[in-house]
Amino acid sequence: MAKNDKTVFVTVGSTGFDQIIRLLISSASFQILKSLGYTKLNIQYGKSCEAYNEAMKIQIDSNVQNKIQIVGYDYKSSLGQDMLESDLIISHAGSGSILESLRLNKPLIVVVNEGLMDNHQAELAIELENKGYLVYSSTSNLLEILKSQTYENLIPFPEPDATIFANILNEEMGV
Repeated sequence: MAKNDKTVFVTVGSTGFDQIIRLLISSASFQILKSLGYTKLNIQYGKSCEAYNEAMKIQIDSNVQNKIQIVGYDYKSSLGQDMLESDLIISHAGSGSILESLRLNKPLIVVVNEGLMDNHQAELAIELENKGYLVYSSTSNLLEILKSQTYENLIPFPEPDATIFANILNEEMGV
């Protein structure tokens, strides 16, 4: 890829998130991504293999000349390299995916899967958005957020402070 090529990495984690897969593999999404200079869409689709394959078939059948390379897979032992090579991460609201993305200081849009029964993940995403570290979204407003590029002005996530644990341990041990 040329230096000015840009990649979006999408992760849905270990569950399925058909709505986000179908939305991002659509003509509307491709138009927005192309207008923003993105040339590659790298998707970890988890249990949404069927939705991924259906969306890809629709795009092939409609002969969309999107000029966006699409790569998809279900799982890998680590998503770190894909995250590192991306210019924008769109993630489900799993705390592990969020933390890994934030530590890489990549623009991050977190999309909560409202189809899951326990929506505690939304609380984490909203709190981190309030602190300016990420942009919180639902599938209904994701394309508008992409267009607005509000994810380009996020606050870098602070580095972990290993001394906090050591200080607590020392205090408890009376050292």
